[in-house]
Amino acid sequence: MDHRLVYYAALAIATGLAFRRGGTCERQGAATAVLASLASTLAANRFSWASLDVELFVIDLAVLGSFWWLSLTSNRYWPYWVTGWQLVAVLVHVQRAIFADILPAPYALLSMYLAYPMLLLIAVASLRPRFLPVG
Repeated sequence: MDHRLVYYAALAIATGLAFRRGGTCERQGAATAVLASLASTLAANRFSWASLDVELFVIDLAVLGSFWWLSLTSNRYWPYWVTGWQLVAVLVHVQRAIFADILPAPYALLSMYLAYPMLLLIAVASLRPRFLPVG
């Protein structure tokens, strides 16, 4: 089964839950995930993973900024967790830029699969509207 099919199914579930049961924060997080996923899919289709993908790096930096802003303006904890996972995704690119001997497969896998815990957090937060509020 194609990885993209599984990923977009998980994205659809998390986004559906966010827009059906979540609050504004969850909807904003889901919208960020959808836009980032579409942009990343378009960028990754023409990339070999043999070196740093500048386009994916820029997309991941923009997503980090979006989730960081969401965590600063929200009264929930989950955006901080998603921001932390996204920071790891950005650092994967930084590591690839610094160390040329990183194999393409681990770089690709880490770049792709770090999105799953973020989608899970958005889905859980959407199912529990009062999921760990700050105040």
